[in-house]
Amino acid sequence: MQQEEVYLLIARYLARQTSSDENEQLATWVAQSPENERTFEQLKTVWQASQLPTAPAETAAALGSLKARLAQPAQVAAPAAVPVRRWRLRLARPYQLAAAVLLLLSALGGAYFYSRPAPALAYRVYRAAAGQPQRLRLADGSVVTLAPQSQLRYPAQFASTSREVYLEGEAFFEVSKDPRRPFRVHSGAWVTQVLGTKFNVSAVPGARQLAVSLVEGKVEVLDKQDKYLLTPGQQLRTEVATGRIYRQAFDQHQVLAWRHSQLVFKNEKLADVATQLERRYGVKLVFADTATAEVRLWATFDNEPLPRVLEALRQAGGLAYHREGQVVYLKRAAAEAAPK
Repeated sequence: MQQEEVYLLIARYLARQTSSDENEQLATWVAQSPENERTFEQLKTVWQASQLPTAPAETAAALGSLKARLAQPAQVAAPAAVPVRRWRLRLARPYQLAAAVLLLLSALGGAYFYSRPAPALAYRVYRAAAGQPQRLRLADGSVVTLAPQSQLRYPAQFASTSREVYLEGEAFFEVSKDPRRPFRVHSGAWVTQVLGTKFNVSAVPGARQLAVSLVEGKVEVLDKQDKYLLTPGQQLRTEVATGRIYRQAFDQHQVLAWRHSQLVFKNEKLADVATQLERRYGVKLVFADTATAEVRLWATFDNEPLPRVLEALRQAGGLAYHREGQVVYLKRAAAEAAPK
């Protein structure tokens, strides 16, 4: 791996655009020698200075310090016995290192020399109504299927370095491949980053859980502290109340049934499926008590109208209900609640 590639890797790391494997490669390189560590720290200083409001003066000072150090004769130490996976960084002459630094700065879009902000992107907002899922094609060719009453905020044209969208609700993403521009879905406390893949994100406001389910390719989910890499068939799920995170296999038919206007419940609490019913039919469910919310359901609904769904809940869940406009009141049936 050449110097220019290393500096570009550092640039992408500082911009939070690297994968887990790339992070491991960079960590191996930094650990190889004190010189590598100092170079990394200097570049990080330049990057941090460029992000400040007073970037031009502070960045120039940091960049001058880095150039001065790189211009000094390199001290060659005996090679350390550090295992390297498939590449080794060869020592460059001072002018080559300086050129690599300039390449790094160019890759970062000139942020070190210009304080002018990038042109603001024009964002659009699309909201799916209650009822059927809605398909939306983005400027890069990616296709998003929005669940009922879900909302996506996206730019009319993506930026040159990344593709950023913001989700409230649930959606299935079929992302066009573009290795130069990572695709990022911002949903609640998570950011899901991909290059090209198929995955489902459930981030319904007020819901008990947040989940990312991967169908094809690879995704990386970032929260405030960590990164989680998923492979096909895996789901990352968090309980909102406790903050606990689980990485597990998932039932693809169940998770993606909403795309075909189906609802599939397998031993799930009524409280957990309520948001799906509400978004699908545009109603509000009100439980009489905690016991009603804890009733577990086994049911599959294939584009059924709401009256049939409520009748099935009554029979399968031992529930009684009455409807007032768009509000449905549920309680345990008197026959079940009464002692025998």
